[in-house]
Amino acid sequence: MPVLPVLSKKFEITVPVLIAGGGACGLTAALAARDAGVDVLILEKDMIPRGTTSMSQGTMCAAGTQAQRDAGIEDSADQFFEDVMTKVHGETDPDLVRVVTREAAPTIDWLGGTHGIPFSVDTSWKGLGHSVQRLHAPPERTGEALMGRLLQAVERSGADLMTDAHLTDAYADAGGRVVGVRIERPDGSHEDIGCNALILATCGFANNPDMIAEFIPDMKGAHVFTWENSLGSGIRLGIDLGGSVADMTAFQGYGALAYPQELLFNYNYVIDGGVLVNKNGERFSDEMADVSGQGVKVMQQPDHVAYMIYDETLHARYEHLHETRQALEVGAVKFAASVTELSSALGIPSDALTKTLRDLSASKAGYQDDFWGRVFSDAHDLKAPYYGIQVTGAIYHTQGGLEVNENAQVKRGDGSLLPNVFAGGGAARGMSGPRCSGYIPAAGLCMAMTLGRLAGQSAARLK
Repeated sequence: MPVLPVLSKKFEITVPVLIAGGGACGLTAALAARDAGVDVLILEKDMIPRGTTSMSQGTMCAAGTQAQRDAGIEDSADQFFEDVMTKVHGETDPDLVRVVTREAAPTIDWLGGTHGIPFSVDTSWKGLGHSVQRLHAPPERTGEALMGRLLQAVERSGADLMTDAHLTDAYADAGGRVVGVRIERPDGSHEDIGCNALILATCGFANNPDMIAEFIPDMKGAHVFTWENSLGSGIRLGIDLGGSVADMTAFQGYGALAYPQELLFNYNYVIDGGVLVNKNGERFSDEMADVSGQGVKVMQQPDHVAYMIYDETLHARYEHLHETRQALEVGAVKFAASVTELSSALGIPSDALTKTLRDLSASKAGYQDDFWGRVFSDAHDLKAPYYGIQVTGAIYHTQGGLEVNENAQVKRGDGSLLPNVFAGGGAARGMSGPRCSGYIPAAGLCMAMTLGRLAGQSAARLK
């Protein structure tokens, strides 16, 4: 993405804050800037803003929120910080983690109190790196619903949204100050727009094979389930402007993508006692040790698939979920009255699956230690009738990106700052450390919306 020289460039239109990307990060940034009384223009490449947010479960982690207090949950930013640093084994920027874990709760409370976007604690999620229940979601529990609510709030705020507007170039002076951008329309025409501050809120690079090969070579050719425009354009522009990047090897994986239907399937079934087995009918990991790394483990199994096994009790508990309804509608979920019938329906050996479930039951009852080290505590013991679904693993989104400070302002390699460039969402470095195993559930939207709010507030001050 070229950086064009300023020279004597004049712009017909100049806006105080220009935001590249109309996902959760960009929309949250727009709301924060508008709250500061500053005019905002959001540039969205697609005809309808959706992005990776729309493919998510619409869930953000935060600690010390009003929603937690209403649910009787005690939590704090300090505990959140400790949980993240433990999950990544200390291999991340503690200053960035401290900022995000401190500012996530105010972001949730502000979105609800000021902009009418209600969040409640999803108490069905527990563990997986979080010491308490701190996953927050709107009532619908989907990314599409979250996007809809954010778009409505942005419209009410008076921020301008320009769709079918692909940012292709930036105009910057020798010091890295961006004074405007060039956008391309679907018909190939171009427009130039001036700005006082630029917020990069674009997707990561999960759908860019060249960047995957460059930064995460071990995952070259891996299955990807992400937004088609996750091409890393914002990261590339930030680099070209002189910004530094970190943790480019990090990504969020997931081992429960219904296959071949390509539908997100909820991990609650596993959390509450279900398991994953391979084509041989055998478990291959502690399914609760690392929800992101589980995606890689699934991709390493025969034919790159696994089978999530659960029962009628768990099905009844979560059949209301959007993901379950979708999977049932397309016939991805198999029902069986016995282990033998389930094995036949899934095409896996009956004797092996029988032994797997028998050992599982013994471990849950405390008669033997689990071979994979999983601690079941109060997990439900599976009983007939059973359910099963074939899943695969995939890269969902990358976690590396531009380094930012406490104001979401982009850093240079020497620690100085780009004068008026900010980043969040897929364009900014996450808090997952350098590996996929560091991802903690709902950290993606936590980073996106928290840094979005900070970027919007900071950019507005440059008016």
